[in-house]
Amino acid sequence: MSKRFGLQALLLLLSMGLLVGVHAQSSTTGNITGTVRDPQGAAVPKAEVTITEDKTGASRTVTASEDGFYNVASLPAGVYTVSTSPAGFKKTVVTAVDLHVNENKTVNLDLQVGAVTETVTVTSESAPVETRSGEVSSLISEKQVTELPLNGRNYAQLALMVPGVSPVTQAGAGGAFGTAGTGLDSHVDMSVNGNQSNANMWTVDGVNNMDVGSNATLLVFPSIDSISEFRVERNSFSAEYGQAQGAVINLITKGGSNDFHGAGFEFYRSDKLNATDFFLNQGGQPKAKLKYNNYGFNFSGPIKRNRIFFFWNEEWRRERRGVVLQGHVPTAAEKLAISAEL
Repeated sequence: MSKRFGLQALLLLLSMGLLVGVHAQSSTTGNITGTVRDPQGAAVPKAEVTITEDKTGASRTVTASEDGFYNVASLPAGVYTVSTSPAGFKKTVVTAVDLHVNENKTVNLDLQVGAVTETVTVTSESAPVETRSGEVSSLISEKQVTELPLNGRNYAQLALMVPGVSPVTQAGAGGAFGTAGTGLDSHVDMSVNGNQSNANMWTVDGVNNMDVGSNATLLVFPSIDSISEFRVERNSFSAEYGQAQGAVINLITKGGSNDFHGAGFEFYRSDKLNATDFFLNQGGQPKAKLKYNNYGFNFSGPIKRNRIFFFWNEEWRRERRGVVLQGHVPTAAEKLAISAEL
């Protein structure tokens, strides 16, 4: 019994360590930092800054340093509102702070003298240049994932839109992402900045999505409707990313909010809707049989408002294909002629 208890305790400690490791990673979150300043540009020390996520209502409050600097780390991707109301100044609110995966967002709070009951509201603007990190990356947004045409709803194809990324098509390597049927080929051949295709690392919510036993093979393909966004880290990325010389493709999935949302979909292909091949039709050859259904749904909402949420997604694919085989046999007259010659 003591050995079993010791083993259970060891497994518990290991799982706690894994959970701590997951929360410590910034690959699935972002940071919001900035400085609280008065009208003359001087720092306002010890100001309390509150950051609230618009959809979930989750909020965090931090206290600025003596230099007026504040930092809120490990925030899930989303749209935030940043506010502060030190004594002697109007309440300052910055809305529409769009934070993406693995992004360092700077939001400076410029105060105005007045009563705390007065409010100054500012809409956040995107910074034109990244000044806090030297990494080179490209973000593929939720809008691009859901609205761009994809063969088989395979999100990996969108990585080819990123500068420096090209498909590998040399002999033996096959196409970039497969061309058969649904377009879902677990082997992903793409070169980033001239590196080999097996030099990339794909993650889902911070977890390695690569089959290390075979080159450039993905383990899972999240449904398009469950993807929030993903970022392609192409150069000078953080030391927290290992096992990659080419790029790190960092994907995060969706979560719920304080409102219930749901959607259903179906994509349908049929040989009855396909055009007839002009050359094959001259010989009377029929179209190859095809019935393809790709359907599913998603549903999300709160379990406990502002605290706990859920997101459920299901997707199915059914495909039926037929191959038309055509051959030529002699007619009855040709058979008689052949018999007469023999």
